[in-house]
Amino acid sequence: MAQSSAKKQRMKLERQGKLNPESNRGLWGGVMPVERMTPTLHEKTRRLEHKHKKKWNRSLHDSDGSISFCVCLPRYYA
Repeated sequence: MAQSSAKKQRMKLERQGKLNPESNRGLWGGVMPVERMTPTLHEKTRRLEHKHKKKWNRSLHDSDGSISFCVCLPRYYA
């Protein structure tokens, strides 16, 4: 297989004692080798609490989300 002109240029710079960009490339292929942390119980509960807007109970934090209505009808005395 033939070599590309870019590879030929890199090899020429390496022969001249200059830096070869291929040597700077890591073995990870762009992936950061950092351990992924799972969310804690506090983070999970906070995310579930703030997942949806508190549409009806903005001031009540201990509410179960239920809504109650009171219908008052006038009494007629005959």
